[in-house]
Amino acid sequence: MSGKKTEQLIYEVYNHQKLELVQHMIKSDPALDSAMIYLQKTDDVHLLTTSLSHAGIHVDSIHGKKNPEGRATALAEHIASRLPYLVVTAASARNLDITGVKNIINVDFPELLSDYETQVLTESTERVYSFAIPTKSGGTKLLKNLEELIEASFPRATAEGFVYDKHALKISTRNKQRKSGPRSKPLQNKKPKLKKKGR
Repeated sequence: MSGKKTEQLIYEVYNHQKLELVQHMIKSDPALDSAMIYLQKTDDVHLLTTSLSHAGIHVDSIHGKKNPEGRATALAEHIASRLPYLVVTAASARNLDITGVKNIINVDFPELLSDYETQVLTESTERVYSFAIPTKSGGTKLLKNLEELIEASFPRATAEGFVYDKHALKISTRNKQRKSGPRSKPLQNKKPKLKKKGR
């Protein structure tokens, strides 16, 4: 799985910025004039496809709810360069011949190492860009397993001009505020008692 002809880069980004990063890369990186974009969930495929379409980007999708004819047409249009961007679920893409696909973006890191291997070893693939959640250990468990398998670390990259959030979802801070609310009431009740003792 050397992928000598394939450029492989890891972009570390939290989940809540993934779709924003895809759109930024498409608009700012001339090398990504076309790409097959992988996600794990159908809902996320719909969300990204809609977002890109609203941004004026010519895009279609392939997922489990799409009929075989629709999948074949979308893939053929993409390979023929008439459809620059194709958003797919990883599960549906396993049954596709991706020969002719030039660029791949794994918004969700592949769940199966064999999926990644197929992407890299396809002759036409020039670039495989994968997103991974920032962690102290340097990426997801699957990414670490892959790096151990090939006995090498993938180079990390950042998209120029993109402002990365250095923290996880902000919902976590809201939860902390909610927890502190009930604790403040007992403290307020204790203050008057302390004053009485001082008198």
